Amino acid sequence: MRGTFFPVCFARELLCPLSFVCSVVIREKISALMVEYIQHDLLTVIYNKEAIMCNRVTCIIVMMVLLISYSFINGCTPDRAAMTDPDDSDSELLPEPLTAPPRPDTPFVFEKQALLLHDDFKSGNINEWELGAGWAFHNEDDNHFLAGSEHGFVRPNVHNWSDYTVETRFKLVKGSFHFNLRENQHGGHIRYSVSVSSGGMDLHRQVVSDFFLLDKSAVAPKLNQWHTIRASLEHNNIKVFLDEELVFNYVDNEIPLLTGITSFETMDNSLLYLDDVTVNGTQLVQRTTWERTGGPSGGLGYDVRIHPSNRNIIFVTDNPSGVNKSYDAGVNWVQRNEGITARGGASGDGIPIFCLTIDPNNPDIVWAGTQGMRGIFKSTDGGETWFKKDNGIKEFWDITIRGFAVHPQNSDTVLAAAEINTGKLGNQFYLAKGKIYRTEDGGDNWSAVWQGDNLARVILFNYENPDIVYASTGIFDVEPYNKNGVGVLKSTDGGKNWRQINNGLENLNVGFLEMHPSDPNILFAAVGNHYYLEHNGIYRTLDGGENWTKVLPVTSGYQSSIPMTVVAISPSEPDVVYAGDDGGFYRSSDGGNRWVFQNVSTRHGYGPPGVRAGIPISAVVDPYDSDVIYVNNYNGGVFKSTDGGVTWSNNSTGYTGADLHAVSVDPNNPDTVYAVGRSGPFRSFDGGATWQGIAFSPAYFAEWNNVVINPDDPKELLLSDEFLANLLKSRDGGNSWSLVYADPMAESDYSAEGRHGVKAISYAPSNSKIIYMGLRMDRRTINGEFSPKASYGIFKSVNGGDSWENISSTIEVEYLNINDIKVHPNNPDIVYAATWRDGIYKTTDGGKSWAAVNNGLFALDVRSLTIDPTNPEILYAGLAEGVGIFKTTDGGDLWEAINAGIIVHCPSFLQRVGQVQPGISLELPQRIAGGDYYSIPWTNIESMVIDPSNSRIIYAADYFRGVYMSPDAGESWVPINEGLSTTAVKSLSISADGWILYAATSGAGVFKLQLW
Repeated sequence: MRGTFFPVCFARELLCPLSFVCSVVIREKISALMVEYIQHDLLTVIYNKEAIMCNRVTCIIVMMVLLISYSFINGCTPDRAAMTDPDDSDSELLPEPLTAPPRPDTPFVFEKQALLLHDDFKSGNINEWELGAGWAFHNEDDNHFLAGSEHGFVRPNVHNWSDYTVETRFKLVKGSFHFNLRENQHGGHIRYSVSVSSGGMDLHRQVVSDFFLLDKSAVAPKLNQWHTIRASLEHNNIKVFLDEELVFNYVDNEIPLLTGITSFETMDNSLLYLDDVTVNGTQLVQRTTWERTGGPSGGLGYDVRIHPSNRNIIFVTDNPSGVNKSYDAGVNWVQRNEGITARGGASGDGIPIFCLTIDPNNPDIVWAGTQGMRGIFKSTDGGETWFKKDNGIKEFWDITIRGFAVHPQNSDTVLAAAEINTGKLGNQFYLAKGKIYRTEDGGDNWSAVWQGDNLARVILFNYENPDIVYASTGIFDVEPYNKNGVGVLKSTDGGKNWRQINNGLENLNVGFLEMHPSDPNILFAAVGNHYYLEHNGIYRTLDGGENWTKVLPVTSGYQSSIPMTVVAISPSEPDVVYAGDDGGFYRSSDGGNRWVFQNVSTRHGYGPPGVRAGIPISAVVDPYDSDVIYVNNYNGGVFKSTDGGVTWSNNSTGYTGADLHAVSVDPNNPDTVYAVGRSGPFRSFDGGATWQGIAFSPAYFAEWNNVVINPDDPKELLLSDEFLANLLKSRDGGNSWSLVYADPMAESDYSAEGRHGVKAISYAPSNSKIIYMGLRMDRRTINGEFSPKASYGIFKSVNGGDSWENISSTIEVEYLNINDIKVHPNNPDIVYAATWRDGIYKTTDGGKSWAAVNNGLFALDVRSLTIDPTNPEILYAGLAEGVGIFKTTDGGDLWEAINAGIIVHCPSFLQRVGQVQPGISLELPQRIAGGDYYSIPWTNIESMVIDPSNSRIIYAADYFRGVYMSPDAGESWVPINEGLSTTAVKSLSISADGWILYAATSGAGVFKLQLW
């Protein structure tokens, strides 16, 4: 029995009935009071919002009363408290398991016959359409229609359709257009299209950059006349009519695209009018749709900006979540991307916004720029909606807009800083050149005013003399093309001409630049690059950049091995300056002469307990409070400090661009879920509504590969990293960790050439003391080449992970890289291992011997496996290399492709000899490093799970196309992506009752699907 001393225990037993009745309310009050008491150094008690000041003697007495009362109340609860093992006390904090309602008999996905779309544009409301470049609403002689005048798309904002008929009236004034009959919902990667011109019509099938000519016809519309075109798409049959004349009747017997939407695409130097668009047909409808949890935190964050006259309005940018806006000082975030047409990422649906600037003259004007493609967007309503403004920008795929500066007296004059990707690798990162563009007409036209051998990033106008402009060049994770860097640039004619001002700068990789708010001649520069680390630190100039002095050198400890990445000055108290890097934040109270490291000494990096904040890439100080600072992070999220950088809160609610690698749901409680990825390990106790970081030492590193839950003890977790081959174990649901395995060979080979991680972990379902794990080398390009290397194979533990043995010595292959491991549900000695490049291996003796079981597989890069729990001879294998899903019914002796309904795609230049159709170019569609084919879109089945309550229902995650469901043991598949903002899904996990499915994505965090 727990208690403080005997009299308390005795009284507690006598009054237990009363205290039990009151325990819920009183325990919470006392607990909250104790927390507040402790936080106020035992000097102030906060109760009912009234502060009671007391001396130390009174404080001690009050604290004793609180402790006795807490023990009294907490100990009185029958069974749960007085009779609970102390080691299990934290279990009281966990929520009660949810119970699924009865499962309905209706199918999860069903067909619906309906009028899917009709628009004659008379209402003038075109919110239901996504208008690309050159498209606009027009009214001519009281006839309302859409008009496209340059190369751009227009498509309806709808979900996927299956069988349908689409009809529209059109007038082609000049040029040509594509009528995209059926395309992947997120645009253009795979589609059927009819090219229409006055010279004829061609039917094509496009797969990314490959175009297959399916049929052609001399039937053609006349210019400057209205015509009607209709297309009927029924399963794999395509019929196209022009003015009721049948033009095409084609049956696709290859791998047909069976679902999608329609769109129209004008070509260069063309003019097209569209009117009366009608779609009738069959729509695939999900019983429920995916819910975005908005977490955990993470992403490629970039800028953070505070509204100049309303401190509650804040913007942060991120690739791939785009523009995120807060109306309550960072407590909550919402995406604001309407009108931003740029798309990127693994599945082509990310919103790659990097930089953002608020016009100082008019805060309703906001500028945003894209990463990895041409794209400058402007808002005139405070960032609520956007329109494209990049005419004159010459580059397309190889440009990233890194920053903007608006003339402080003329909103039409804007400078844009850019990175130009050369496609060449340096010592560790890509080599970049840079450009600065200038507009004098509010973005209608841009022209280049500088180009050089490193990217341009921060641009600052002198607010007293706008003819003087400064620009920083460089950043921490891109190398300068000239290997030395460019430093700081200065212009004295408003940005038309530039010169270098580097006197005193000992490192010319200047990732950040900040100007003093009351003296524009004082600037601070954050200097350093992950490869060029020498002389990193904070530099200051007092004379407009003519001379620089290092004011914050970092020469020892962890900080000496990382570059300074950000510096920020308080607008209200300019002597307060902050400087940050991956290791934490420094603060100066005297204008940068002396600095204090603000981090808690026991914490690695900065951020709240349990969270690895990431690399600070942009910071801004509250305009009225020098102790309040907001930081956006590379791989971390948004963090806020209210005490000058000493402590931090994770202010990322609703905002996530997290690149996740795995998700795992508690088998006993579908609301308890764990997720890991580049921003660390996290958990949620409320189905993803809120997330807690669990990166407690030694789990404070980033880049986590996997997290799995012991099926017999859900508080036991195994966590694996991506680079050091470390395996960590928690016995309390992630509150604490211990290192249970660290491969010495991987530790000694921690370099860009040899990073090894634990990718696969599997408990034996019939004996959770037996665990298997597999290692895999990190795949990346080194010095311009992709050089695959063997990893260290498969390991086994028979004592719950306390010790491990390598059991892969009998697997004699060149590349011993393990993607997945699955254990027989009833026999822990039968194990299957999915490998990269070597197929599937099987053991029936617990790993003493292994045999390849690849008969029938079309490729040997096997990403995922799952075993039917009701018939373990049935397995499903998810493959990469564009070949899809395979099934065996005899324990792996023979595999058969089961891809009916799966959009299987492999780029033509990667297909094996004899598979490429005649007439298709084998040229690479984009610049990629030699041999690195893993960053381009093709079918990768990264994860599969079987419904525990019905083994005929299977879910599969394609990293390119999202989630598929099979209701019939793999005989057919349907996409179930409604509600997903991205289809780049890396991992699936399903609750034990089959009620809730979780998806971990690359770029949008965790999604949740309540299946009924």
